[in-house]
Amino acid sequence: IDGIPVNDPYFRILNWGAIPKDSIERIEVIRGGGASSMWGNLAMGGIVNIVLREPAPNEKRINLSYGSFNTKNADVAATVLSNDKLKIGANLGVTQSDGYLAVPEQYRNPIMVPTASHSGNLLVSAYFTPSSNSKYYLKASGTLTQEHGATWSNTNNSWDKQQLTGGGTTKLSRGSVNMNGWVNTGEMDTQNAGTTLGFSILTPTTPVVPYASQIEQAKYHSLGGSLFYQEDASSIKDIKTGVDLRSITAHDNENFYNATAQTSHILIKGEHRFQGIFAQGTYRPASLPVDVTVGLREDLFQTVDGSIANEVGATTTVNPLANKSYTQFDPRIGAKYYFENGLNARAAMYRNFAAPGMNQMYRSTQSGTNYLKANPNLVPQDNLGKEIGFDYSRTGLDVAFTLFHNQLDNYIDYAPVCTSVATCAPLVTGTGFNPAVISRVNQYVNAGNAVLKGAELIGNWQATDAVQLNGGLTRTIAYLTSSAYPSPIGTTPAPDPINEQLGQVPGWMATLGSQWQATRTLKLSVQFKSFPEYANNTAHTQKNSSATLADLGFTYKANKTVDVYGSAQNIGNRSYYDSGLATTTMNGSTISGGTVPALGMPLNVNVGVRAAF
Repeated sequence: IDGIPVNDPYFRILNWGAIPKDSIERIEVIRGGGASSMWGNLAMGGIVNIVLREPAPNEKRINLSYGSFNTKNADVAATVLSNDKLKIGANLGVTQSDGYLAVPEQYRNPIMVPTASHSGNLLVSAYFTPSSNSKYYLKASGTLTQEHGATWSNTNNSWDKQQLTGGGTTKLSRGSVNMNGWVNTGEMDTQNAGTTLGFSILTPTTPVVPYASQIEQAKYHSLGGSLFYQEDASSIKDIKTGVDLRSITAHDNENFYNATAQTSHILIKGEHRFQGIFAQGTYRPASLPVDVTVGLREDLFQTVDGSIANEVGATTTVNPLANKSYTQFDPRIGAKYYFENGLNARAAMYRNFAAPGMNQMYRSTQSGTNYLKANPNLVPQDNLGKEIGFDYSRTGLDVAFTLFHNQLDNYIDYAPVCTSVATCAPLVTGTGFNPAVISRVNQYVNAGNAVLKGAELIGNWQATDAVQLNGGLTRTIAYLTSSAYPSPIGTTPAPDPINEQLGQVPGWMATLGSQWQATRTLKLSVQFKSFPEYANNTAHTQKNSSATLADLGFTYKANKTVDVYGSAQNIGNRSYYDSGLATTTMNGSTISGGTVPALGMPLNVNVGVRAAF
């Protein structure tokens, strides 16, 4: 958001409740791995930068909506001060929902519950413009998101974050100096459930009693910033040279229980540091219709002061983790040639990396019969990417076609390392968990080397003054070329499958949509999305189902200040596995009763009103 990382620094996930959606001015999408020259870690496939609007003089906005599952949302914003030098605004958003039960009906226990939630976020922003050559900002934000009842009534999550950001731009005689920085603190409190008797989807109606199997309090802090100089120099445009840095510190306190007592206590701490130096520029010769962009980046990634302390009964074992550092040089070159009649050809080659997250390296969890085992030996993923394609544009029509090929080394994957009580027992013994209960141990692993390649076609067509069509088709072939970790103990075949589609990567994805300006004040939209069945993990022991989904929407402009809007997602109420059925062996047919599948969102209708004064 505004150039500041929004992904959770410890868990890596994205909390949509932390984004003040009614204050979004625009969304910038930098497609492809070339984004890593400026953004570094995790920018392998591109960057989505959400730019928030500045406070407008005397502006007041309100947005209210209501929808399925008793979902209520309210956003209010106001400019509290505005003059030639200083603008100050505030935005408050609140959302509450009763939620829905994602477990398929045939696998539900009678006491399972929907996942209810509520969230709130507050943003106060100030923009200071001391002169025509300088502009600075300071923002303070806070967010709280809570979930109640994820399958079982005593399963809860609470997630809060406070952040201070600042930065700005100063124009010099030839270029400009740009800077931003942030500091934040966050906490995630989690309570997971186990059951007595042990719950299995094979006998879902068997009476069970939930108990708190895990109570976790993860606290973490992050700070960082970037500074770069930007200018144009003759035929070399948009030259940027700069540095960035980031530090993430975490303390994760995990307590595990059986039905009657605490069984173990794990205390995790550590720090991840990132430092980068970068330069980028685009050469535009006067004699040729071509742009050549070159980017250079050097990164240093460090793990510092890590430790995992295990307390089982009266015995405490402290495992200090060795400090590690990784450096990587990431060059990028891209070219775009401009033909006549709206046709452009482009190509790019780049190298980039993605470091493992702290939760992937250090965190353990236990839920039902599943146990996630920490892996502090993870190393970063390293990618060599190549793209070639063309863009065609004429009045009312835009088409883009891209062929892509990525060679990804040290691919990080979430994988099962054993899938039965008998084979998991050696990995569970000594952890404080009951070896007679755990039937699946999972772990984040460097699964081996992988190839991700394919083609993408996207287009937009203004068919008439009132009708616009858009669509896309992506074919992705993704597979391990070599396997670096053993497959689940006791499974067949022995190695993790190579030359088989990677988990969580559908073989294709198709979209088709239309927007119709039915009247001067009424706009209608329809959007379709289709994808095939695909594995949820690289070991191919869990499958998600295929689906074709349709969404509808409308916006009605009542007057200059008031809009009425609505949407209906999944209008056919299509049931599909979003976290699918697990099997005990790779590509097997025997269902694993310990993994509870989840369905994607059912029919969801929402209506609202938005006003600006």
